[in-house]
Amino acid sequence: MGQLKFNTAEETSVDIYKDDLLNPDTFPAELHCWKIKWKHGTKDVVLPSTIYETLQLSDVKFFPNVCALLKVLYNLPVFALTNDKCSTAKQRLTAYLEDTPVHHRNKSMALFYINCAIKHDLDSMVEKYLKM
Repeated sequence: MGQLKFNTAEETSVDIYKDDLLNPDTFPAELHCWKIKWKHGTKDVVLPSTIYETLQLSDVKFFPNVCALLKVLYNLPVFALTNDKCSTAKQRLTAYLEDTPVHHRNKSMALFYINCAIKHDLDSMVEKYLKM
């Protein structure tokens, strides 16, 4: 949000999440108003630097489609795997994303797929859960 860089690709790429929007037909107009709000906002307002900070603003409720899209984007997993030690995890994530249809993807399952070499002891997990 802090950079204020917008392009038309944002409007066209939202087709992936159109089922999550309250009214997808009004999204382009709403996004245009959202852009104008941030480009010509008051100088007293500090620009949010994260999606979480943006969702905490009271003004976001006036833009229901943008709010819904921000909530979806907030829940997407973000990985920056640049280290050589992470190459296996990156390969596993890539394989998961290639092999799984979009409507079946789940961030928890992606993490489970990446960490498939880890052995889980179901008995100890149940014991720890019961102690909570």
